[in-house]
Amino acid sequence: MMKVLVAGACEHTGRCLYEYLSKHPHYEPFAVINEEERKTALEYMTEERIIVENAGNSRLRELVHEADAVIYAGGCDEQTNDAKVISSMLETTKNLIDMAKSCGVGRFILLSAMGADDPQGAFEDYLYKKREAEDYLKNSGLHYTIIRPGHLVHGEPSGKIKMKENIEWIGDPDITCGDVARVLASALDSDRLKNKTFEITSGEKSVDDAIKDV
Repeated sequence: MMKVLVAGACEHTGRCLYEYLSKHPHYEPFAVINEEERKTALEYMTEERIIVENAGNSRLRELVHEADAVIYAGGCDEQTNDAKVISSMLETTKNLIDMAKSCGVGRFILLSAMGADDPQGAFEDYLYKKREAEDYLKNSGLHYTIIRPGHLVHGEPSGKIKMKENIEWIGDPDITCGDVARVLASALDSDRLKNKTFEITSGEKSVDDAIKDV
């Protein structure tokens, strides 16, 4: 069984991911959350699956040391453009990467955003922080996968996506949080996605077929 730490598990994509992994017999997920998110987290997970995010938290370090993989699924709302929020997002991501490296974690999967390769527009600051997180992970020496989804929407996942290293923007590149969660989960076992960055939107291929074709 693969032990997986999911940071950002109280955000919509993180919650979809945690619930997907918890139903899969191959995975043993744990949720890394903020203290103020505990009440929400307890609505869909047990207390023993919760780790409060804190650099001095010995239980967090112990679980990172035992983990086979860490997924940072937080900070994925591109509508969040508050300087304090996005700076905190970057700091949290870097701290988790540092901890994963020092504990010898096998893989780190980062949820980023389309546009992080060329930050501009109304959410330029947010995208710059996402790109900085990407670069920090790439330079960490960890095995990684970076997933850049298009505009996240709620609703039932279609199970159909488009996945490429670079997707030309045409209209609004939407994708459901549930479909993104499935891609993040699939990255745990895919050597085809190791040490690479991919952009994803809704599309016409199943997740499995899209990964096979990259």
